[in-house]
Amino acid sequence: MSFDEALLGDADLLAQRDEQRLLWKLATAGAQVRRAMDTASDFGVERLRGDVPRALLVATDAPPSASARVLIRLSCAVTPAVPWHGVELPHWAGPSDALLIGAVDGRHPRLAQLADQGARRGLAMAVVAPAGSQVAAAAGRSPLHELGDNLNPRAARWAILTPLLQALDALGVHDLPDTLLTEIADVLDLTAEACRPSGEVFTNVAKSLAVEFSETLPLIAGAGTLAGVAARATADALQLCAGVPAVAVSLPDGTGRAGALLRGAGPAAPVDLFADRDDEPVALRARLLVVGDDGRPDDPHLGPRTDAQIQLDEVAARRAASALHRLASELGLRSSSVDVPPDAAALARFAAAAAFGEFTAAYLAFGLGLDPGSANPAELAH
Repeated sequence: MSFDEALLGDADLLAQRDEQRLLWKLATAGAQVRRAMDTASDFGVERLRGDVPRALLVATDAPPSASARVLIRLSCAVTPAVPWHGVELPHWAGPSDALLIGAVDGRHPRLAQLADQGARRGLAMAVVAPAGSQVAAAAGRSPLHELGDNLNPRAARWAILTPLLQALDALGVHDLPDTLLTEIADVLDLTAEACRPSGEVFTNVAKSLAVEFSETLPLIAGAGTLAGVAARATADALQLCAGVPAVAVSLPDGTGRAGALLRGAGPAAPVDLFADRDDEPVALRARLLVVGDDGRPDDPHLGPRTDAQIQLDEVAARRAASALHRLASELGLRSSSVDVPPDAAALARFAAAAAFGEFTAAYLAFGLGLDPGSANPAELAH
């Protein structure tokens, strides 16, 4: 499939191809955070305040799956937290436990059933769903945050995640001051401005990276507590929007796999101008993108962490990232890091990195002649 780089430099043509207005909706992420802040009193999440739950279950529909990963990572230092993909709650779940549900598609039968079970069993529960939907109705009297209209599942992360983070705060699992939410919203606005459709290809880093990813194998490495989640979110967006086989690893544990992928690409081979390549498959060379290999390791908003956790989550991960950058350079492969505010809180840095990945995925899809805002046939069949 050929890649149309000229398309990315034409804002008017991009707007014509963007039938679902995905680029505009991605740019509303900061507004999604602010809307959740403004409607917090309607959410009624303060009713959840009390004892910390014995265990926390998180259930979301597929598009915002990174939201569940963020919630799990932020919760596990205080209480056992697990993503729940079953159609029924575990037999042990009861009034001592909590259930968080986020549904972009309010018709989702599994989430509606889980919400109904949670209400009947008396779990401390918070639900995010479209107003009047089956999932919203199943919430009963539990706190319900009603989603705004015209959300695209590809651009709904912060509409789902912000109220669920507010629920974590109310449950006593993870503090979420308004100042942090404001910082997240501001960082998302800055990322949207930097990745705007009117930016030139050579100045818009998301467009430039999309061009590079069009002829390489994207390898996304996350170095830090939430950076691994951002790396996975970026790879998911590249796969879902553009259909490319992107790979995500978390450092330091994923260093060996990432290094093997880089070495597998090997140094550039000399070009034989007289060779017949009609039947010769072209092997994609890896392109390394690292998330989170700078910034501060002592973020107080991450909750209580031991020195050993900081060493493993941050220091060892960043050393691994440096080693991967060196290896890529030795092999003649391109590598770079996501440019996010180094002094921002970890959750804000996650927001910026994941948003950058989504814009990159959208531009890559447009260049390949795909519509990243539309559901693919398999999703429609599901």
